[in-house]
Amino acid sequence: MPAFTFGSVFTTWVASPVGIGLSVALVASYGAGIVAGARRGTGVPVLRAIVFLVLGVGSLLLAADGGLAAYRDTSFPAAAAQSAVLAAITPIGLALGDPVGVVRRALGEERAQPVLRVLSGKVARVVMFPLLASVVATALHLLLFVTPWLAESLAHAWVRELTYLVLLGTGLLFVMPLLADELVPAWCTPPLRALIGFADGLLDAVPGVVVMASPALLGAPVAAYLAAADPMYQQRVGGTAMFAIAECVGLPLLAATVVAWVRYDAKEAAAVDAALDAERLRRRAAAVADGAVLDGVAVDGSVTRDVEAELDRPWWETDPRFTRRAPHGGDPAGATDA
Repeated sequence: MPAFTFGSVFTTWVASPVGIGLSVALVASYGAGIVAGARRGTGVPVLRAIVFLVLGVGSLLLAADGGLAAYRDTSFPAAAAQSAVLAAITPIGLALGDPVGVVRRALGEERAQPVLRVLSGKVARVVMFPLLASVVATALHLLLFVTPWLAESLAHAWVRELTYLVLLGTGLLFVMPLLADELVPAWCTPPLRALIGFADGLLDAVPGVVVMASPALLGAPVAAYLAAADPMYQQRVGGTAMFAIAECVGLPLLAATVVAWVRYDAKEAAAVDAALDAERLRRRAAAVADGAVLDGVAVDGSVTRDVEAELDRPWWETDPRFTRRAPHGGDPAGATDA
């Protein structure tokens, strides 16, 4: 077999049951969901579908059936890059396709409830809690290289296929809830998820850094890897590839969580503004009904200065958490003397 090059990733192919089987299942189910949703009048955004198919399914095929899979037995950099793609790129590509949203659009809210109940159950929420899933995914990815696991996956086809499933599955357990409100507890708000996304960007770098900076060869000896002109150099190249792939994925993921945070804040602000507007209208109507006088202040039929002043006070003067301590215009200590 020719030496492994970047072009080999796209020009050399092998058959992996997991790669082919999962790709067919994902494309078929996602396509069926899109068609069913379109019939119900709730289509899937085109960009999401493209990301799912190209970045998600496409990277899965390249990693499990392309050159990275073909050369993993003889090239450590190929094996390292393959693991990073399956653990990072493929999961985020699939998650950005919003598969949970596709299920809801395809089945409708009522028929989708059984699926959503399973995904939001207690066990699922513990397993898929982003911070826990991130630690587990990082630990398993690192164990692949510091234990005989990688060597066993080269020697036994079933271990290889299981390795693909483990890397992809643990990656999805982290990414999916980070980008879907339905899969996390209510208290795990977008701001907290953005913080977890930042922490994951640091954790994702750990396997690559360990492999790249190790002063000795890691894991069990692999004859094909040892036959390279400089096995240590090959290991450093592999670690660098892992680090680069993880960080290239981590930044867009962090950006996605920040965008969700901004949208969450905008939604909250709109809800507060709507509540304040409704309260203004209610008080104005009450003032007019009471004879155009409210708290001794004249009302011209549409504007009440006292009402406006009350509603436009700073939030810390009206928030019950603070007004109980220091009532507006009262004793800052909140104490009363007998």
